[in-house]
Amino acid sequence: MRLVPRPAYTVAVTALSVLAALAVPVASAHAADRKDAWHIDALELTELHKLTQGEGVTVAVVDTGVDARHPDLKNNVLAGVDLYDDRSKGQQDRNSHGTTMASLIAGHGHGPGGREGVLGVAPKAKILPVTVQGAEGVSVIAPDAVAAGIRWAVDHGADVINVSLGSSADADIDRAVKRAYDNDVIVVAAVGNKQDAIIGNPARHPGALAVTGTDREGRPSRIAALPAEETDIAAPGDDLFAALPNGRYTMSTGSSGATALVSGAVALVKSKYPDLSSFDLFKRMLETTRDAGKPGKDVDYGWGRLDLRQALTGEPDGRASRGQVSQEPEVDPTLARARAVNSGGSSKALETVLSLAVVVIVLGLVVTVVLLLRRRRRRPTAAPSGDVFSAVGAPTTADTPYPPVAGAQSAPGVPPQGGQPTYATDPTGDAGRR
Repeated sequence: MRLVPRPAYTVAVTALSVLAALAVPVASAHAADRKDAWHIDALELTELHKLTQGEGVTVAVVDTGVDARHPDLKNNVLAGVDLYDDRSKGQQDRNSHGTTMASLIAGHGHGPGGREGVLGVAPKAKILPVTVQGAEGVSVIAPDAVAAGIRWAVDHGADVINVSLGSSADADIDRAVKRAYDNDVIVVAAVGNKQDAIIGNPARHPGALAVTGTDREGRPSRIAALPAEETDIAAPGDDLFAALPNGRYTMSTGSSGATALVSGAVALVKSKYPDLSSFDLFKRMLETTRDAGKPGKDVDYGWGRLDLRQALTGEPDGRASRGQVSQEPEVDPTLARARAVNSGGSSKALETVLSLAVVVIVLGLVVTVVLLLRRRRRRPTAAPSGDVFSAVGAPTTADTPYPPVAGAQSAPGVPPQGGQPTYATDPTGDAGRR
């Protein structure tokens, strides 16, 4: 189902409700060359592009903008949106991160036969740029801008949404990811890098495909990987040959790049299997991976390393959707998380909340009856209005079985609950060697 397009969102950004963004150096990497693009062989792109190159699929890049003039992206970048400048349509990059991600997703190279420059995973997919960073040189991104960018992308025809960044807990982002999932649009999000303290949103949301990075040997990257139970899938994240604005290139390291490669892979799968629902796409992406690390799902690889050939030509093997018999505590399968999103919530969580509600109600009735009996013994008249309620105790946050609403809107100038968000990049700004 596609929603009716609506006017671009406007976002009010407060100084303290921010998402820390990377500061990418602007130096060119003249030594970088297509021969350095090891991900091409690792993902078997040359062969698999004979099956599909992402035709008919649109990938939104919620980031810092995309340089539409780069020779490796020419004619692949649609008119998108800049939440802060209606004139650019997202086709100008404020600090180069968005261009780097877009090139890994849909770079088509240049020169004779496109054999020079960056070859992305889905070179015939279209990029829908969604700029969520404010003024150039200001390295902050508001969480509400990320949420607005995701919503805008869903409303304007995106099939896949790449979010190579992470925020702290934010209800607005959660709702945006849920809305995308309900409309069969998958948000592909970075888990984070080694130095990050905690996995952020959107990757924490069960409706997002959470990506971590590996090195050239397929091991968890020393930089681009953050062990986390929420991890769904691993992909190359180290030393990725990618584009920079103004026709330049770089070698990028970080979970951001791994996320872009997975977004490209999802684009190829969507192109080959256009009628997949969100759940079925999750199933195909996760149950065609190469299991790595501990058998089954683990914190380093999720369900395994991306196997693009199997994702395009094989069949899901069912491991993420069937129960696992083990003496060790079982990690809830990602597909169970996806089902929870599709049905509007987790049945286990609902059962727990209802059970707590019943316990609280029963205890309240017992206390009420006891107090009434005691008062009747002391005096024959009825208790004054409100005595029973006050004796039981007025409802408080601690008494209610339902959790308080998370991510409520803060007053202007007050940061949201959960602390400052972080950007999923490496210590050098997600573009290690240039």
